[in-house]
Amino acid sequence: MKFLEHKGVVSAVDEGLVEVEFVTESACADCKAKGLCGVDEGNKRFVTVPEPMARYFAVGEEVMIGVSERTGMRAAVWAYIFPFFVLLGSLLVGLRMLNWPETTAGLAALGLVAVYYFALFVFRRRIEREIVFKIRKI
Repeated sequence: MKFLEHKGVVSAVDEGLVEVEFVTESACADCKAKGLCGVDEGNKRFVTVPEPMARYFAVGEEVMIGVSERTGMRAAVWAYIFPFFVLLGSLLVGLRMLNWPETTAGLAALGLVAVYYFALFVFRRRIEREIVFKIRKI
């Protein structure tokens, strides 16, 4: 199984949890999945990884955090592909089937995309359980 990985530094250790801080570097320009992971170059990100062996990690230690390629692709579909089809589909229905003016159809399409992202926000805890990060020492 392939993993999409980033190098990070342990910023906190708690019982069963390791918090990792990572900064994306210019290597992301060469990454095949740079458009999928949502990581912007130069931004600091924090990820809390459930780890039963958390006590063996120390603050300041360099680690690799990753997610399976399949999970990364699934996240990309939920975040980018489905909303695109919601936008396009609702725009076409509004324009062709309901004969709405372009402005009305466009605003309705944007409104439905906003509803879609709100639904993702509401169900974020459930979605987070499906996205499992792995951590390993370098």
